Amino acid sequence: MVGVARLLAVAVLAVAATALPAAAHNQAPQPVRELVRIQGYKAPAPQGVTVAREAVLLVLGQEVHFAANEWRAFAFFDPSGAPPPAEPPRLALQGDRALLHSINTARPDQRISILGERRPGSVNLFVLAVDLCPPR
Repeated sequence: MVGVARLLAVAVLAVAATALPAAAHNQAPQPVRELVRIQGYKAPAPQGVTVAREAVLLVLGQEVHFAANEWRAFAFFDPSGAPPPAEPPRLALQGDRALLHSINTARPDQRISILGERRPGSVNLFVLAVDLCPPR
């Protein structure tokens, strides 16, 4: 009987020892990539435009101060997991030079919409599309 009790105690300790480290790991799904849609104007924004946030975009080696009236991120993960990290106040834009050049040469009255992909929390944004309104 003492041998059975000792064996049961060892089994309970073994289960507890393996369960504690597993419980310590964050098992919530983490975002792997996200699509980011940024819309706004070169700062300062035109009169009457509500600015949701301001950021600095590094575009082809030049800093562009940007007044965003819309900033949305669409993460590729289960939304019941942990929230994505906070958006960095500075993004380095990468991608097709013609798209990036259109951002640098946009007029102050043109609304710039940028669609890009990045890893959450990263400062690098790979630009997929740029739309200027009104067009040149």
